[in-house]
Amino acid sequence: MLGPNFFHNIYSVVAVVLFSVGFTTLMLHRNMIKKIIGFNIMDTAVYLFLASKGYIEGRKAPIIVNNVMSTDAYINPIPAGLVLTGIVVSVSVTALMLSITIRLYERYHTLDIDEISLRSKKDTPGRNKYKIDLEGEENE
Repeated sequence: MLGPNFFHNIYSVVAVVLFSVGFTTLMLHRNMIKKIIGFNIMDTAVYLFLASKGYIEGRKAPIIVNNVMSTDAYINPIPAGLVLTGIVVSVSVTALMLSITIRLYERYHTLDIDEISLRSKKDTPGRNKYKIDLEGEENE
């Protein structure tokens, strides 16, 4: 059942499982906080996947010590840089999503995305003030 490469690729397997859990949470829950948590789980899975693919057994971080200049002694620094950049962007996006969620909760007193959608349609006066027919003429 478990092949010889299963434990060699355990980080990739865990990343796929985490991404699946995050995606399922994002799609199935209507609570906005749970959706944000699912989004963050998906982010974490992507970072784990990138970090696992950037790691090479027996190599060290690209910090030059003792005048070792061979590139064969170091791992690729690009995945680590991408992960760090992604974490910064993820924190910013999460803060933005949480601030929007707070504003929506203050306005509609619920975190249910479907209920917010219904209440926002009722709450918008003049939304259908001008109806445009198929010929493009405006009717008041």
